[in-house]
Amino acid sequence: MRLFDYIIVCKSPDFKNVDRISQFMLLISTLSFSYSIYLGLFPKPALIFAIMTSCISWWIFCLFQRKNGTAPYYRLGLLFASWGWFLQPNGLIIAGIFLIAALFERQVKFPYEIAVDPSGIVINTFPKKYYPWQAIQNMLIKDDYITIDFKNNHLIQKQINEPVTMTIEQEFNSFCKEQIQAHQ
Repeated sequence: MRLFDYIIVCKSPDFKNVDRISQFMLLISTLSFSYSIYLGLFPKPALIFAIMTSCISWWIFCLFQRKNGTAPYYRLGLLFASWGWFLQPNGLIIAGIFLIAALFERQVKFPYEIAVDPSGIVINTFPKKYYPWQAIQNMLIKDDYITIDFKNNHLIQKQINEPVTMTIEQEFNSFCKEQIQAHQ
């Protein structure tokens, strides 16, 4: 495991759209499974009923999590829905889509972090991005914003999650200045 000198956690955007898509996928699944039972595609629909109950229960659990201020993760509900789609006739492709959504939902909601050490900068997104100091023109923290100015005129500016004290700000800025000068 790599240790970094500084890890800056940036404010996360609101993931309402990701949550809405997950909820919509669970709704479509529940309605489709109900319709399949209505059409009589399953002579013994107990497993589909169990999958529907699991999807709806997880959805309700996620709504309570959101109400309590915790970030909800719909991945388990999407995994159950994927299993239900796998049991549907000709539902293998949709099952794969739901499985991919279940696997990547947590990665999409991972906090935006910038890790800094003498070898370079790692931005913890999906996928992770690594930038050596040779590619950086300037990097600093000011007024609770971190700014990374690249030599190719690319600019990253993010608001930091928690207020930064003046001493840490000065220490970080001098560290970045030393690294940029050392790698030029």
